[in-house]
Amino acid sequence: MFRWLVTYLRAKTPLALYCRVVNARNCVSGRAHRIAPFEGNSILKAWDGADELFLCRRRRHRLYKRGIRARIERLVQDYHLDHVPAGPGGLLIDCGANVGELGLWARTKGMDYVAFEPEALEARCIDLNVYDGEPKTIRKALWNRNTTLEFFSKPETADGSVIDPGGTEARFAVDAVRLDTVMDLADRPGPVILKVEAEGAEPEILEGAESLLSAIDFVTVDCGPERGHEEAHTLVETNNLLLDAGFRIRQFGARRMTGLYVNANR
Repeated sequence: MFRWLVTYLRAKTPLALYCRVVNARNCVSGRAHRIAPFEGNSILKAWDGADELFLCRRRRHRLYKRGIRARIERLVQDYHLDHVPAGPGGLLIDCGANVGELGLWARTKGMDYVAFEPEALEARCIDLNVYDGEPKTIRKALWNRNTTLEFFSKPETADGSVIDPGGTEARFAVDAVRLDTVMDLADRPGPVILKVEAEGAEPEILEGAESLLSAIDFVTVDCGPERGHEEAHTLVETNNLLLDAGFRIRQFGARRMTGLYVNANR
């Protein structure tokens, strides 16, 4: 009952008041980050003295309690991006980009960044965080064919998917595309990295990138237990698809079941 009440008050409290309460608590507890309303009652600006980030789900500001940079570095490690030769001329394709935290990392490395994110508010945050507010985030789902799918939205926990996970907050139609029909990787000067986190739809996304995989240097994929009501993992399917495409696994993290694959033919 108490948890339900806290969740209700968090959602219903006017955003400006909510931010004041959070900032007061952070000040008392010694946490560096602060938050403030940015666009109406939907977008938050978080900052910690050194960095700033835009987000759109109230409870997720807690991810930055150790600092925005620390959160980004944790994601970089989770996806094993600290094991790739990132630098100018490179490209990070981010499937399931959320608010674009990895885009900020890519930008510090001088890399180009392409983000796919179907959730409207998260896509807006990516635009603010990475693209100076310009609407460059691709607001589509990736799939193994070009079609229209139903998207099952769970934004508070970042668990939205085109495969019904149960307990969704909303459903909406979304354009879905094959990656190899919307990206052209010819003549890329630096390494191309594909990051895939699709709450269980990873095999279909890799199938939709079939004719593009030969031009990709690294694939980092989250294949944890997130597919559908059964919460099945996608490790076997994604691993087999990538092995057949000429990739070999370089790193694996058991905590999130994330693997980094390198293209053995490049």
